[in-house]
Amino acid sequence: MKYNELGTGLKLEIRFIKDDGKKTDRPFASELEWVEENNVLYIAAPIYEGRVYPVPIGSEIAVSFIKDNSFYEFKAKVIDRENKENLAILKVQALTSIEKIQRREFFRFDVNLPVKYRVLESVNKKSNEEYTETVTRDLSGGGLSMRLIEPVEIDKYLDCELFISCKVKFIGKVVRLTKYDVLHGPYKYEIGVCFEEIDESLREKIISYIFQEQRKLLKKG
Repeated sequence: MKYNELGTGLKLEIRFIKDDGKKTDRPFASELEWVEENNVLYIAAPIYEGRVYPVPIGSEIAVSFIKDNSFYEFKAKVIDRENKENLAILKVQALTSIEKIQRREFFRFDVNLPVKYRVLESVNKKSNEEYTETVTRDLSGGGLSMRLIEPVEIDKYLDCELFISCKVKFIGKVVRLTKYDVLHGPYKYEIGVCFEEIDESLREKIISYIFQEQRKLLKKG
């Protein structure tokens, strides 16, 4: 894949590359603004807790994205910072070719959204049980955390419906169960759920939703 094949508005996630060559654990949401000659890209500066995250010139970053239902990544160096119509932008020089990668961790966005779930006997079996309604604690392109009144065991599969700008149906797997020391409203527990089966177009809508909500927080200051 060539850089000039990437379209404006492509949702990105970036990680900083440390001196030892390893990537930081925390990913940040970003967006492709435009591409110029010699593999120079302009991307939205990352946002953290409603503010533009400071990125020094000279920083090396790993940039990843989803395209055609596959995950891709390349490395780049920040060579300048600009502002366009009150949008903070990073000018980056690509250092590597774009490579296909395996699924990885995603940026997590703290948000309370309505979600419904029901427990499945296995990932391939359907359920006729009624959905249980609850709320998320955070959301990412790879899964979510949700608050529960009653616990669900680790490794259980869930049939879920998440509500953002559209309904997102997916099969998830419980990978974490936590009991709160103090009640959060009526909720005693929290589970981490990874997406096991989800349409990639819906995953992209989740990532787009997260980025747009980050933008809204930034505008609010």
